[in-house]
Amino acid sequence: MPDELEVGDRAPNFELPACYGYKAGASSPSAEEKVKISLKDFEDKKWVVLAFYRQDSSPEDTRLMVGFNEWNRKFKTREVEVLGCSWNGVNAHQQFIEVFQFGFTLLADEHKKVTEQYGVIKEEEDLGEMVKYIERATFVIDKTGMIRPYLEKPRRLARTPRIYLGIHPKRKKVTCN
Repeated sequence: MPDELEVGDRAPNFELPACYGYKAGASSPSAEEKVKISLKDFEDKKWVVLAFYRQDSSPEDTRLMVGFNEWNRKFKTREVEVLGCSWNGVNAHQQFIEVFQFGFTLLADEHKKVTEQYGVIKEEEDLGEMVKYIERATFVIDKTGMIRPYLEKPRRLARTPRIYLGIHPKRKKVTCN
């Protein structure tokens, strides 16, 4: 497992299969549904909120992703791209997007390379066996590819990026320039 990433570190680049979410006003997900996305695609263009979660459609992760979806419109107006990432494949992601009408992209890290790069793979004993899982974590990455302040285990993970991007419910000011 790599050293833990810290604020100010360059975010590891990746290229993963992706499923796009719904665009505003659309009745179905974007036509570009099964392509690959790289972190470099956003360099010098947008900030990225990279949210790692365990399982499509699990109750806790559904709440987490619904939270990101609620903030996604505000993020988009501030040139911020939300990316969710788990070990599920593109077919599972597509169903997850369609059921909950997410407006952001889900990445399929089926080979567990990106979750390892970002240090979010954890192990625990379950019925006498060591089981690997994704520790839920959110990384805020600026336009230069640097990791910005974030909370690894906040009470409400979906709030984390809006706090650090300066998006507050009562203020329209944003600090991500």
